[in-house]
Amino acid sequence: MRKTSNSVLSQYRGALMGISIILIIVFHFTDDCHYYSYHFSGWISFFWRYISSSSVDAFLFFSGLGLYYSMKKRSDIRSFYIRRLKRILIPYCIVAVPSYILLDVCVDKTGWGEAIKDFTFITFFSDGDRLYWYIGLMLLCYLIYPYIFQIVDSARDAIDGEIRLLSIVSAITVLALVIALYEKDMFGNVNIALLRLPVFIAGCFYGRSSYEKRESYWKWMIFLALSGYLLTMLPSGSPIFARYVTGIFNISCCAGIAWIFSHLSMRPVIRILEWFGAHSLELYLVHVTIRKFMKRTAFHTCRLRYELVLVCSSIVIAWILQILVRYITDYLLKEKRRGI
Repeated sequence: MRKTSNSVLSQYRGALMGISIILIIVFHFTDDCHYYSYHFSGWISFFWRYISSSSVDAFLFFSGLGLYYSMKKRSDIRSFYIRRLKRILIPYCIVAVPSYILLDVCVDKTGWGEAIKDFTFITFFSDGDRLYWYIGLMLLCYLIYPYIFQIVDSARDAIDGEIRLLSIVSAITVLALVIALYEKDMFGNVNIALLRLPVFIAGCFYGRSSYEKRESYWKWMIFLALSGYLLTMLPSGSPIFARYVTGIFNISCCAGIAWIFSHLSMRPVIRILEWFGAHSLELYLVHVTIRKFMKRTAFHTCRLRYELVLVCSSIVIAWILQILVRYITDYLLKEKRRGI
């Protein structure tokens, strides 16, 4: 068995992000089955209980890993912010603006003020509106990333890097505990994002490990075995512990899949997964939007026929959305060059 370095995490990052977005869609289906108590048994119950939404953690991990490569290639912070904000804000505006107008202004009659608060994530903190919570988290991650990169890149060696990672994760965990203790309502609203910051930061640190081709796959096997064991012992009422364990398990599984990809000839499968990875942001936006409207109009996506409509329409519209985003991005670039 030949040795495999962490560089395979970057090599197959697109395919692994494709797996993650597919599993996120599957989780939404199992979550709907749980909500409506519809065929909530067998693999559906197992997936909802033990896999849950941990694919979001894997998605954040590989986002952080990819950002390290991006910053090493082009370290200008201003350019970094412009590229990343355009990448996330253009599709978000295209999807979220009409969605919130329809939901808040036309359907719920709560007015333009509520639509603006939803769009700017104010109601995420105040009311727990989670429709596009992931976009808000990614904006925060992009905002802090240049500073995280400096911490990662200035580490003297792997041990120093791991100490820094543990220090940051510990600080975030303490913050989460304080909020959970003194502001329970706030914690209930934001824990879905706050408890995922550590996995994004871990991805940033492992970005350097991948970039430098360090061999530490034995750690992933330990993480997989330990987290898999702990999954069977998850205590009720412990969201912090549960989030960390399921996240580590999912990421460890992704590392194992990357190892398999590096040893077996699976190019056709990898290319399909890479397509989903390349369209993951658009798929997320379109999927959660259509799901929201289908549930509001009693097309319950716990039923397989409606779920198939949701998935197929999400794929097609996400593909169209990415083409539109690319067109707008190219147009803005041309206008910028004309201005120069």
